[in-house]
Amino acid sequence: MFEKEEKKLADFKNKYDDATIPMEALDAAIMSGFQKAKQKRKTKIIKWMFSCAAAVIFLSGFFTTIRISPAFASYIAAIPGMERIVEMIVHDKGMLAAVSNEYYQEIGVSEEKNGVKLTIDGVIADEKGIVLFYSLDPEKKYESMNIGQVEIKRVDGKELNEGSSSYETLITEQNSTYPGMIKYFYQEPIEKGKYQLDIRVKANGYSEDFNMAFNIKELKTAKHFAINKDVTIQGQKITFVNAEIYPLRVGIHIKMDPNNTKKLLNFDDLHLVDEKGETWSMITNGVTGTRISDDEAVVYLQSNYFKEPKELYIALNKIQAVDKDESNIVVDIENEKIIKRPNGDQVDIQVEVSGNDLIFKMQDKEEFFHFNAITPKDRNGNELISPSAFSRYGEGEEDQLYEHGINIEDLQSAKGPISLELSSYPSWITGSEKIRIK
Repeated sequence: MFEKEEKKLADFKNKYDDATIPMEALDAAIMSGFQKAKQKRKTKIIKWMFSCAAAVIFLSGFFTTIRISPAFASYIAAIPGMERIVEMIVHDKGMLAAVSNEYYQEIGVSEEKNGVKLTIDGVIADEKGIVLFYSLDPEKKYESMNIGQVEIKRVDGKELNEGSSSYETLITEQNSTYPGMIKYFYQEPIEKGKYQLDIRVKANGYSEDFNMAFNIKELKTAKHFAINKDVTIQGQKITFVNAEIYPLRVGIHIKMDPNNTKKLLNFDDLHLVDEKGETWSMITNGVTGTRISDDEAVVYLQSNYFKEPKELYIALNKIQAVDKDESNIVVDIENEKIIKRPNGDQVDIQVEVSGNDLIFKMQDKEEFFHFNAITPKDRNGNELISPSAFSRYGEGEEDQLYEHGINIEDLQSAKGPISLELSSYPSWITGSEKIRIK
């Protein structure tokens, strides 16, 4: 009865089962598929850490459930465009679980301007986040379409304390419909009710602003777990304070001992695991954590909200870390040369100045790594304005190629050398810790 839906979902599973991408590179492969994603930071207090984890995606249980659940197959079949939505979230166990537990809310609100129809297909939301699914249907064929100047606000004018946002438009083979996803997360709990999406749709020769209202009918509350347990990995002390589990993601609150000798950058291999060995890993597409201070952070994992395991653990095996006195990278922009960086000869990093872009280029034959530098400062310690950054990843014949660029206003006029704070770097400490939280 639901052969079409089951076949489509099975195709999604086979695509990942048959993939030859090494696990270490899987995170980047997913990231490269969402090239239109944009991240923005609202304050200087909160700094966002981006994923560099080796991602392991557990799909078999989900697809087995689909094959044996006529009710869920019926649910997928009954909602227009649901196949596209499942395909967009196939990398996220938490959002897949939300859909399979019918926590996806269909909206179906459309507006057409100058030959392009924008539809808000549906939403998954909780007290701390909104994920909107949309589609663009142009009357004529465009080589590409994308969105910008995105804002979600309350119709009643109540202020939303935004923490982060990202949005992406996917390119389809036919280029007839462009599906996409908009993610907003908030620092304070939000309420159900009427919201408005303000958005600009752009293509070659096309630019229109859309303003569309939609209603959020249900917001599930968090499950809270106090932890307050310490672990020590290679001499570095870490305190797990608490965990908050929402339908969209899990937040693990972590404090680092100020007396640690290393700056801990990213918790690459932090995950939840239950008594049966089922695992919920790091977020693989989007913001993976909030940096509250140098010694405090919240790390985000895929959600197990719709599971009720008898036992639940936090497992930690690998952390990106650099010595505190080597936590910056210093660049001579005139001679395009790195003056100072951690672990001098460990990784070959080249630097290039292109207009106002400072671009770092790296190669590695063994292990995929991620590199990010933020908060550029001139030689006098004055912070330089950096409106955007980008990353590119590709494969050479033998090496894995990675570029990280940071745009700096009036870079050519900056007083060098330029110093940048490292937020991600290919240097790790390792251990094997498992903390029970339930």
